[in-house]
Amino acid sequence: MELYEKNGNILYILNILKKYSNEEHALSSNKIRDLIKEEYDVSIDSRTVRRNINLLIEKFNYDIQKYDENKRGYFLRQDPEYEFEDGELSAILNTFAYSNFIPEKMAYSIINKCINMMNIYEKDKYKDYRPSIKNTRTENQEIIKNIEDINEAIFNKKKISFDYYRYELNEKLEYVLEEKIKASPYKLVYALQKFYLICLDEGKNKLYSRRLDRMKNITISKEKVSKKFDENEIDFFIKSNVNMLSGNTEKVKIECDMSMLDNVVELYGKDIKFEKISKDKFYASFYTTVEGFKYWCLRNIESVKVLYPESLIKDIKRVIKHNCYNEEKRDGN
Repeated sequence: MELYEKNGNILYILNILKKYSNEEHALSSNKIRDLIKEEYDVSIDSRTVRRNINLLIEKFNYDIQKYDENKRGYFLRQDPEYEFEDGELSAILNTFAYSNFIPEKMAYSIINKCINMMNIYEKDKYKDYRPSIKNTRTENQEIIKNIEDINEAIFNKKKISFDYYRYELNEKLEYVLEEKIKASPYKLVYALQKFYLICLDEGKNKLYSRRLDRMKNITISKEKVSKKFDENEIDFFIKSNVNMLSGNTEKVKIECDMSMLDNVVELYGKDIKFEKISKDKFYASFYTTVEGFKYWCLRNIESVKVLYPESLIKDIKRVIKHNCYNEEKRDGN
């Protein structure tokens, strides 16, 4: 047992430095010694601490600042190429806390893993952390496995098969099988708090987007993907799909209130043609999926005017003229 403890000294020291030290909290060799006794019930002397820290620096390339550099003690700097900064861990933690694509139990598991990677000072900030979660999360427990299986299929250029589900309202809300799909997978995309698979359904000739939280029972086929798409084609499909709805892609032009500029850039990107009309208005021209874009225009109808294509203008006018509110008004008259 003594031999194991002696060989483990370097790991005890490394773990103490990871857990208890940072630039604001440098540790003396005596403090490291005391913490090892407290944490592992192992006694070592200060000279052993110093010798093993030199070994960590010289042989294992750990970035440890020493007492003779700062006159305060030892602390372990994080390696930005391999380790997460505290702010990065916090960003990951909050992303999973409020993302709808992952079930609540899995989200909390990932949150706890992020917290456990922090030192004690950063952990302390999250001791009472409780995210406010709406009841909109998926209940699909296969979501992480879906990501793993799809990544494997994309890497090996293999087709996949899966069950695709949707909600149906019968006597109660039910999650029912919509269709069984065989497809060639090309890329995973995260948008609007959901993961989407960009794929080519068997027998089709255009790309589709499929939500991973609606997919179950993925199997990887031995068949190679049906068609090769280059990155530019796939990226164009992603950029031109509003809300990841598949459909016909066309060039559109809109006139918008300047208050919509942030929203347009966030949804459609910066590489679209802008033209300032006045301090209050601008034009924007870009390619997009018309069906999804129509719903965005209707949601922002007081601030957005479609200039072309003419077919989209006619469709929006039809929706405005014939909708449930207008029907109620006619019934009331």
